[in-house]
Amino acid sequence: MADDKLYCPEFVFQILCGQTVHDFLTKEFTLDMIATQYSKAAFDHYKEIKDAEFTYAAEGIVRFISDQKNPLFEPIDKVNGFIHDSLKFDGLKGKRKLKGIFGNAFTGDKERKYDAEKTVADFRAFVFALRAGNVKQAPPGWSLKDEEELFQLGDIITKDLSINDII
Repeated sequence: MADDKLYCPEFVFQILCGQTVHDFLTKEFTLDMIATQYSKAAFDHYKEIKDAEFTYAAEGIVRFISDQKNPLFEPIDKVNGFIHDSLKFDGLKGKRKLKGIFGNAFTGDKERKYDAEKTVADFRAFVFALRAGNVKQAPPGWSLKDEEELFQLGDIITKDLSINDII
């Protein structure tokens, strides 16, 4: 019943792209392997997201991080901050409301709103805002996997990369 699935919400896509980079920086897997893992896991809940979309966004983020001269923050701190900000805040609207009376923010969208290029642009904007002091870093020791009530996102990020995904 893939026809009744909704599109992945934009903020979930951004979190998964950020988590792809996070896993790339902290584990010994390639971006392609991690992107494939998240693409397959996301398909359990949303319409298909090509692993190339995750890879494209993650490569853009890694390229931006590596091109920075004299960075004020470590790469992992930038990525973790971006994930935290994407989860907790809805841009200029303020705090993101993750659950409501009739559903939750992770349910999905009827129209596709996410875009890999926009995700890279949003990451760049976050880093510039972080450097300017307009946004805060993630709290020390914060991890997405420690968050409660992640609904569908929790199912996606807790799936471990297996040897079958590599082959």
